[in-house]
Amino acid sequence: MYHRIKLMKTTTTQPPPGTHQIEHIIIGTAGHIDHGKTSLVKALTGIDADRLPEEKQRGMTIDLGYAYLDLDAGRRISIVDMPGHERFVKNMLAGATSISLVLFVIAADDGVMPQTIEHLEIINLLGIKQGIVVLTKRDLVTDEWFAAVQDDVKDVLKGTTLEQAPMVSVSTVTDEGIEDCKAIIKDLIAQVKTRDVLRVFRLAIDRSFTIPGYGCVVTGPVLGGQVAVEDEVEIVSLKKIVRVRGIEVTGERVNVAFAGQRAAVNLTGIKSGEIKRGYELSLPGYLHTVNVIDASLLLIKSVKNPLKNRARIRFHINTSEVMGRVVLLDRESLKPGEKSLVQILLESPIVTEREDRFIIRSYSPPYTIGGGKVLQHNTVRLKRFNEDSLKTLKILAGGNLSDIVEKVYLNDGNAGKGRFPHVFTLEEISRRVNIHPLLLKDIVAGLLKRGVLLKFDIDSKEVVIHRDVIASLKDIIVKTLKAFHKEHPLKTGVEDGQFKTLLGNNIHSSIITAALSQLKLEKAVKSVDNKWSLAGFKIEVTKQEKGVLEKMEEFFLLGGVTPPSKEEGITKFGASGKSAFAVLVEQKRLIAVDKELYYHTLTLDKVKELVREHIKKLGPITAAQFRDITKTSRKFAIPLLEYFDAIHFTKRTGDVRILF
Repeated sequence: MYHRIKLMKTTTTQPPPGTHQIEHIIIGTAGHIDHGKTSLVKALTGIDADRLPEEKQRGMTIDLGYAYLDLDAGRRISIVDMPGHERFVKNMLAGATSISLVLFVIAADDGVMPQTIEHLEIINLLGIKQGIVVLTKRDLVTDEWFAAVQDDVKDVLKGTTLEQAPMVSVSTVTDEGIEDCKAIIKDLIAQVKTRDVLRVFRLAIDRSFTIPGYGCVVTGPVLGGQVAVEDEVEIVSLKKIVRVRGIEVTGERVNVAFAGQRAAVNLTGIKSGEIKRGYELSLPGYLHTVNVIDASLLLIKSVKNPLKNRARIRFHINTSEVMGRVVLLDRESLKPGEKSLVQILLESPIVTEREDRFIIRSYSPPYTIGGGKVLQHNTVRLKRFNEDSLKTLKILAGGNLSDIVEKVYLNDGNAGKGRFPHVFTLEEISRRVNIHPLLLKDIVAGLLKRGVLLKFDIDSKEVVIHRDVIASLKDIIVKTLKAFHKEHPLKTGVEDGQFKTLLGNNIHSSIITAALSQLKLEKAVKSVDNKWSLAGFKIEVTKQEKGVLEKMEEFFLLGGVTPPSKEEGITKFGASGKSAFAVLVEQKRLIAVDKELYYHTLTLDKVKELVREHIKKLGPITAAQFRDITKTSRKFAIPLLEYFDAIHFTKRTGDVRILF
């Protein structure tokens, strides 16, 4: 792919589409070294997949090789030839994670060998369910020997994803069985589940190189979605946005590459030397690199020793290999053949999404010990044996998309008991759980219809919250208000700004607003003057306290525009004065004009009416005119005028005031 690229040099003209219908499936080879994988690919396709000089010199596949097979009706399919030597298993893994159908190659003269077993374990761990067992070098063995090899192979395949795979014998010397193998491939690809196009675009890079006149070219499998010429894409590991200049798939120029295809992508704005195997292309801003993933892990039966907690391992995912440690979340050690929920702490960042398959190999000496599926990336280290964390991971492992989305709305996977989740946007959930926005929209609509999720209009934005989150917070709010009323019996309620402090700063303000709105609709709480209280709450005073209240209120009313000071009012009525004054202020029957000066609300209304009439009849009012019409002194006049400015009743312009 892009070996002899012939793209137009202009960036404004799109290349014409190819002449073949290219399948959205990648075939890969697997098997022991020198069992004839590359020869089989050449016999099927006419293409020598060994592209490196060293490979041709030594006659041994070292890195991934690429070819394509032309099927009937103008169809074409990608083939990845993978190395079989034990020293190059990491290269084999860079290709294996993207294939949908495997040609599992075993030489008839050698039979089952060590890398036969390891490659089979890898195929099984990656969940590759479609394959053909190809027994090569048929011309080198007798019928009796061949029958014995067949029996051995069938025994090895038992209990694996290839147990029911068709078996074909071939010879690349005589061409025996080659056409039969092609026919089986044609039959099987109709049964293969193709990768999901209804996902955001991802391409795992396995090569980067420079073509003179065109610049940087990267190749790799398209893991999801699609990419077109002129699209902007992000090299996620570099956080760099580049433009797609051209695309090739199976040697042909195309306008669009789809999930399940191998693509060569010509990029502008970057040099090939900046890009490494393991980097990924994606939609700008959609993915980011991570160092912590939550996963399900299976330890293969053939491993001799249990896997200990925090064991150091080699972690292979898509085209990446990094070192890491396995934290067992539900046990002290993982025995061969067992599954566990784990957190993998990586020493270098990777790009991943939910449902990505991975392989782990022992640190030293390196050999395959297990594999599994990514459940989610994380930003925190989970506590071991934590019920809430394990419950979340079990739901993710179950794979029901509706359950997974619901769990995100319930809890973001990091919150502990008693904490409330973040308020998520659809875009954030799409990235977190690897569900295409269009599909996610339908899932959320279904949950809304069932009443599992509730929609609120908050600050002109639609906010979606899980019903259990609202129910839980409603209970907390009612208990909080009860406690507040008990502690402050003479206060009418909690001010808006106080609520977040009382409930705890870990609760998103939108969730508080939503819960309060529901409680208000249910007539469980009320809001008066931006103060929240239980619906049935009212300030209770004794007969004696009521008498003091009435006398104090009359005292301030009689004071008119020259009321008593706060201290005078409290002192005059003895022991009950302080609480009576607090009630009058709380009920807004007394209003603070400044720190020590309080007016009865009826007095303020009368003064406002005097000012309004003056301005309407005579125009702007001065401070001296205000003193005259209120028959008061500067001591009272100036604070009153400043208060009226503050509440936007009047507006000062120079030395006069007008109505606001």
